[in-house]
Amino acid sequence: MNTFFLNSSETCIVCFKIKEDQFELIKHHVSYFPQKIAFVHYSCHNEIHNGKHPHLIQYKEGDSRKFYALANGLTEK
Repeated sequence: MNTFFLNSSETCIVCFKIKEDQFELIKHHVSYFPQKIAFVHYSCHNEIHNGKHPHLIQYKEGDSRKFYALANGLTEK
């Protein structure tokens, strides 16, 4: 499974600030199929899931469950 990274792990794709020791960046799945990941601050991640950046959610309900089931060798029910 190919993984596409939309930005560097050094700069948040939401606020464009660089990572700092006390504010590490985390991975956010923009899409699971295909797998697209953006690096963001935790607070920026909350903004994404609170609807402030809808372009950074390009998956359907249930995709994450299906993705992790496949990654763990499980079949989806």
